[in-house]
Amino acid sequence: MGSRSPEAVPVGRSAQVAALQALVREVAGGQGRVVWVEGEPGAGKSTLAAVGLAEAAERGCRTACAAADEFSTRHPLRVLLACLAAAGTSGTEQYAEIVRLLRDGPAGSMPGGVDPVLAALERVRVLIDNLCADSPLILMIDDIQWADEASMIVWHRLAQAVDQLPLLLVAVSRTAPRRPAVARLRQSVLATDAVLIQAGPLSGEQLSDLVLRMTGAPAGPRLRAFLQQTSGNPRYARELITTLLGSERIELGPDLAELEGPDAGLPESLAAVLRRQLSPLSPPAREMLGVAALFGMEFSVADLAAVLEKPPSALLTGLRQASAAAVLHESGELLGFCSPVIRETLRDSLPPALRSALHRRLAGVLAESGAPPEQVAQHLLSAGSAIDRWTFEWSTDHALLLARRAPDTAVDLLQRVVDQAWEVDSSRYETAMLALARAYFTLGRHDSVERLAREMPTARTKDADIGAEMRWFLALLLHGSGRGDQAHAVLAQTQGASPPPPKWQARLRALSAITARTSSGDLGDAETGAREALALAATVDDGLAASFAYCSLWAVETARRDHQKALAAADNALAALPFGDEYAELCAWAFEGRATALQNLDRLPEADSVRRDALEDKRLIGHPGSAVLHTGLAVQDIWAGRWDDALASLAAVSEQARTDASFSLRGQNPEILHHGATAFIAGHRDDRETARRHLEAGLLLSTAALPDWESSDFLLAAQALEAERGGAPDRALAVLTRLLEIRPGQLLLPHPWLPTVIRLALDLGDTTTAREASDVSKSEALREKTPAGATAAAAHCRGLLEADPALVLQAADHYEAVGRPFEQAQALEDAAVLTARQHRETESRQALMKAADLYDGLGALWDLRRADTRLRPYSIRRGVRGPRPRASFGWQALTPTELKVAALVAEGKSNPQVAEDLFLSRRTVQTHVSHILAKLGVRSRVGIATEALRHTSAGTPPE
Repeated sequence: MGSRSPEAVPVGRSAQVAALQALVREVAGGQGRVVWVEGEPGAGKSTLAAVGLAEAAERGCRTACAAADEFSTRHPLRVLLACLAAAGTSGTEQYAEIVRLLRDGPAGSMPGGVDPVLAALERVRVLIDNLCADSPLILMIDDIQWADEASMIVWHRLAQAVDQLPLLLVAVSRTAPRRPAVARLRQSVLATDAVLIQAGPLSGEQLSDLVLRMTGAPAGPRLRAFLQQTSGNPRYARELITTLLGSERIELGPDLAELEGPDAGLPESLAAVLRRQLSPLSPPAREMLGVAALFGMEFSVADLAAVLEKPPSALLTGLRQASAAAVLHESGELLGFCSPVIRETLRDSLPPALRSALHRRLAGVLAESGAPPEQVAQHLLSAGSAIDRWTFEWSTDHALLLARRAPDTAVDLLQRVVDQAWEVDSSRYETAMLALARAYFTLGRHDSVERLAREMPTARTKDADIGAEMRWFLALLLHGSGRGDQAHAVLAQTQGASPPPPKWQARLRALSAITARTSSGDLGDAETGAREALALAATVDDGLAASFAYCSLWAVETARRDHQKALAAADNALAALPFGDEYAELCAWAFEGRATALQNLDRLPEADSVRRDALEDKRLIGHPGSAVLHTGLAVQDIWAGRWDDALASLAAVSEQARTDASFSLRGQNPEILHHGATAFIAGHRDDRETARRHLEAGLLLSTAALPDWESSDFLLAAQALEAERGGAPDRALAVLTRLLEIRPGQLLLPHPWLPTVIRLALDLGDTTTAREASDVSKSEALREKTPAGATAAAAHCRGLLEADPALVLQAADHYEAVGRPFEQAQALEDAAVLTARQHRETESRQALMKAADLYDGLGALWDLRRADTRLRPYSIRRGVRGPRPRASFGWQALTPTELKVAALVAEGKSNPQVAEDLFLSRRTVQTHVSHILAKLGVRSRVGIATEALRHTSAGTPPE
């Protein structure tokens, strides 16, 4: 497209071309947009798009355009990779890495560990971001109705971000029929500020103009009437006019081009036009081209010769005839059909039974020549429902690789194989079942995996490895969906049956140790199982089993509050874990375990470094398992006082959770934390509407499973805060006292919330609950093998209960030393109240002022008002009427992180480059840029850069 020479504006398309040209000017100026071009086949959509975008290069825009076809639907990211190759990126390391992810099978033996499509999808977005940083980019997919779903996911996400990028997205599509995925994409795009361009039928006058352009004279009455049978379709009209000219049926007079001859001699339909174009072809040539049409729009002569069992030289005459008749054209090393209509006509000329047989023959030839397995599988699917032995064996042998590259194709083909396995080769039935389970797992269709696993009990499995792997799938899915007790029961049954192979004994025992904690909270059972798994793993040198076992020990030591041992277990898990994309979920869990241990030791900067470095690990980029790192980072940002950064991270996690199918090894639902923490921050900032909305959404989620309960503390805190703000401290206390019920084996640390429980209880005169909370706090401190947060919280709680401000200030000093400003502010507020009661006004005011500065920095308006209200009876004032107002619009409304992002955007850096500079995830940066655009009231990155330059010139540089 980018090298195509400009054409004249197509007849009847002036307005549409002008609309596209205006969009090109906009993107050249930095404003991204989305446009959807649609029309029936032959309406000239591609031509009007080519003409409308013809000025892109001279306006400084890079174009990346490609067309999909009916074979694209089953090849993830195929059409987007073609676009990027057209944009000149095919020689880059980034492009090569995307191709490698989609081409190569798993390097290790952990089935279902990572979906390379999701990882590649994220890298495609990063590459597009970087292209946009170099120059404005026009990304066009022609015939998007045939695009694969992964490409459409990227398209959808890019459409949501065009306000941040100099990116013009152009989708060219047929009007109908639409696949459901295409209909959803169109609906979502048009619901935004997208432009819809429709290439409708040509009117009578426009058909006459077409005749004028092709013949030099306008159409006469008879010719115009005859052209009406094309229903205004430009392609059919052109073909009809060309045919009539070739047969000398148009008489060109001085003023008109008129149809010549009697009406009875005219072609009866457009089919006659196609027959006329194909008439120079000999019958053998037409038969040959019918077979070639089964390959798609392009094919190689060698493959065609192999299918026909002829030497390539024997095809030369027919190929020359096709070229002379404008049926075929050269396309690099391949030959391609000039028109989809011609190709479809030739394909449909073959009887259905013959087509099926030829597709089967094609599959064998392509497999023999080393063609990609997804291409072979597509022809096997087209060959009909009957499965022969070769198809059966090829499908099961290539199942895992096929599931990785084209999971939809794998599922369709392997389901046929399973359905007919007993008839074809009963000895390989279990192999086929496992292959289908792997494909379903890759697609995230966990219900189907569970169904297959339950249909094939271990006790009846002839192949012990297959039975063990199916049990692994079942237990992993049950655990990940919050049914830890069922997962543990499945694993117990496996251990009680005939023992699986040693490798699987180690893995299943390690997973059993994990489910022991989440199902019953039995730490002894979990530790015993983990150590048994380590011993088994050592005998077979299986790093995966060892890493699982160490992760289980991490959970055990965290639940016991021995965070130093937990840190060592996480380090061991990372050391034992084999390096490879297929271990991404476990890798993310081990990294998060290490960061959590450091955070629990109050070594926050080190925890921050671990999480940010882990998010740059190439195994985790774009993988849903990385959500656990994002949520961990958000929690850390809350305690570290970076609330705006926490909100951006939480929003990024929420977006990923909505679009990516995955499960967590811990069964943790990131949406619980997303809604709870967002409501918590909004409540403290007195943003009642946001707090209410997220509370309502969060309270709809189940926290029955232990891992989900461990994510619910912010949700409970936000719920209690809402009750307290509403004048119901008794209800607030009732909500928070749920945290006093320590569940067996829980990882959740209750100590940050216990001072609030005691404050509320004492205000209500409920000394019993206050003492109970203090006892829990003391117990948590005693369990904490290395003094850290629980020890400081115990001093805070004891100081409240005994009215001793020195103990509370001791806790405040600890929070200040380790960088936990919110807890420090709460302790200072409580110390201010206690010292005021002892008539130590100066100390009280100093504590209040310091707490107020911390609250103000967090934007915690509610806490500021509460502190003022608590100190008012003692006549302690801060000397100001209220907090410094936080601007909601304009440059002053930008948070410190947003100022840094704006400065880097002004330097021309892409979102991935900004993320690298600020040690943030790309998704988080995208959220920050969206907030900046809204606060500044600008529409593009150019607007951000302009505002940054203006404020820098005015002496208010972004810091």
